[in-house]
Amino acid sequence: MPSLMLIKSPGGTASNQTFPLKFDGKNEIVIGRDKARCEIFIDDGEQQVSRRQAFITQNNGQFYLNHAGRNPTLLNNKVLDNPEPQLLKGEDRIKVCDFLFRFHDERTAAPAPLPASLLSALPDPSEIDSEMTTVHHAVSNDSAKQFLEVQPVEQVRLLLSISTTLSRTLELDPLLEQIADSLFSVFRQADRCFVIQLDDAGRPYPKVIKARRANTGDRYSKTIIRRCIETNQAYLSEDASSDAALGAAQSIADFRIRSVMCVPLSTAEGVPLGAIQLDTQDVSKKFRDEDLKLLTIVANLASVAVEKAKFHAELIVREKSQREIELAKTVQLGFLPKGPPEVSGYEFFGYYAAAKTVGGDYYDYITLPGGKLAVVLGDVAGKGVPAAMLMAKLSAEARFAFLMEPNPAKAVTLLNKQLVSGGIGDRFVTLAALVIDPVTHTVTTVNAGHQVPLLYLMKDRSCKICVADTNVGLPLGVLDGYEYESDQLTLEPNQTLVVFTDGVTDAVNQAGTMFDLEGVENCLRKDDAIGLDPSPKSVGYRLAETVKRHANGAPPADDIAIVTFGRWESKPASSTSTRVPAIS
Repeated sequence: MPSLMLIKSPGGTASNQTFPLKFDGKNEIVIGRDKARCEIFIDDGEQQVSRRQAFITQNNGQFYLNHAGRNPTLLNNKVLDNPEPQLLKGEDRIKVCDFLFRFHDERTAAPAPLPASLLSALPDPSEIDSEMTTVHHAVSNDSAKQFLEVQPVEQVRLLLSISTTLSRTLELDPLLEQIADSLFSVFRQADRCFVIQLDDAGRPYPKVIKARRANTGDRYSKTIIRRCIETNQAYLSEDASSDAALGAAQSIADFRIRSVMCVPLSTAEGVPLGAIQLDTQDVSKKFRDEDLKLLTIVANLASVAVEKAKFHAELIVREKSQREIELAKTVQLGFLPKGPPEVSGYEFFGYYAAAKTVGGDYYDYITLPGGKLAVVLGDVAGKGVPAAMLMAKLSAEARFAFLMEPNPAKAVTLLNKQLVSGGIGDRFVTLAALVIDPVTHTVTTVNAGHQVPLLYLMKDRSCKICVADTNVGLPLGVLDGYEYESDQLTLEPNQTLVVFTDGVTDAVNQAGTMFDLEGVENCLRKDDAIGLDPSPKSVGYRLAETVKRHANGAPPADDIAIVTFGRWESKPASSTSTRVPAIS
C-alpha cells in the first residue's frame, strides 16, 4: 500500500514512522500539527508547521500532493507555489519545515528503497549546495523566548544593547542608522545591510544602505524584498545565486548576492513598515537558521522602535498643523466685527460658527460716507482652510468696493469684477448686501445668489421675503461683467431684517432632517415668542439657539452666519424684556 515514511525530524534523528495512505471513504489525508484533525500528525514543538500544512488526494489510482499551510511545503526540494495538485511518484521527497518524508509506492518500477539504517544517514537535500536552500521562517513569541534561553550570554547582551540603543531616540532617520550599525556588530559575516521603508504609495525604497567594505555595491534585490514584505515572513537563502525559489532574478547575479537574510518590519497588527536585508558576497560566509531567528528578534525590536518614531513624527506634524489652524482661526475671527455698530435707534446681532475650525462664511459692518452703513453677509463655496483664505480676500475686496462705489448695486458689480480678475478658481461666493440710511430708514438690498433676507414684523409675529425673485443675481465669481440690481424697502419701528447663510437651512439632526427655510419661519413665528424680548438681538439669538437644538449634537453640515438688525428702542427696566445671554 502506498505510504509516507518520516525519514528525518528535528534534532537530526529519523523516526522511520510509516503512514499508510488509507482513505477509508475520505476525500483527503491531511498533514499538519492538529492532532485531532490530521491523519498524518506532525509533533512540532516550534509550531512552524501549520495546523493544516498539506494534504494528499487520490484520483484514478494516482496520489497528489496539495499545499495548504503558512510555511512552504517542498516536493523534491522545490517549493509548491502552484495551486494545482502535484503528482507523487515513488521515492519522492516531501519536506515540511524540518520534517522530511519519503513517498513509497510499491506499484511503481522504482528501485527498492535503501534500508532504514542507511536512509537516516543520507544528507537532507536542502543541505546540498547545488540545490535550493531557501528557508521561510516566522518567529513566534514562544519560540523567540525559547531561542533566547539557549543563546550564549554574549548574544543576549547584544540584544539588550540593541534594545537600549533603539529606545534612546524617537527621530526616525537616526534610529534607522542605529539599527544598521547594530546589525553589523551582531552579524560579523554580513557585507551589506539595507533598511527598507515604504513610501506613501506602499512602494519599497532604501532608507539606509551600509557596506562593510568599499566597492561592494549599493543595490539590493527587489525580488527578495518584495517577497518578504508581501508575505510578512522572514527569508533565508544560504546561496541565493542557486535558489530556485527566486527564479531567474538577474539582480542577484548582478549584485553578487550569495547568502542573504531578509526580515519584515511590521506593526503588531501586521501592517508592513518595511524590511531589513543582510547579505554576503562570499560563498564561504553563510547565514544559518539560528542567524535568521536572531535577526527576526532584532527586527521585532526595530519594528516597535520604528512604529514609535513614526507615531512621534506624526504627532509633531499634527500638533504643528493644529497650531497653524488655531492661528488661522484667530486671524479669521479678526476679519469679523469686534462688536455691533452703534447707530441711533437701531440694534444689531451677529453670530458665526464654522463647521470646521475655520470656515468660509463672512459678515461685516462697513461704515459709509453720509452716515450710511453696509451690512454684508457672504458664503464662500466649500469649508475649511481654502474657504477661509477666500473669505479673507472677500472681506478686503468688499470694503474696497463699498467705499469706492456709493451705489450698492454698482458696488457689488465692482466686487464681482475684483474677485473674477483676482482669480478664485472654480469657487464662487453668494452674498447679501444691505445698505442702511438711518435718516430715511431705507434699506437698499443687493442679492448675489444668496438666501433672500426675511423681514420680521413684531406686531403679528409674521415674516416675509423682502427681495423680488427677479432681482436675485448670480453668485460672485461666476460671470465677469455681470450687472447686479437692487431693491429698496423702508424699515418701520419694531421690524427686524434677518439675514443668514445656508448653514442655517442645511442644518440636519441625527435623523437626517434638514432645518430648512420652514424651520426659520417657524422659529420667528412660534407662539412662545409672546412675552419674550422681541428685539433684533433676541430674534437673532433665538434663531441661532433653535438651529443648535435642531442639530442636537449632529456634526454641522456647513458654516453658519446670522445677522439681524432693526429699528428698536429699549424699554424701561420694568418691562418684560429679557436679557440675551451669550451663545456657547
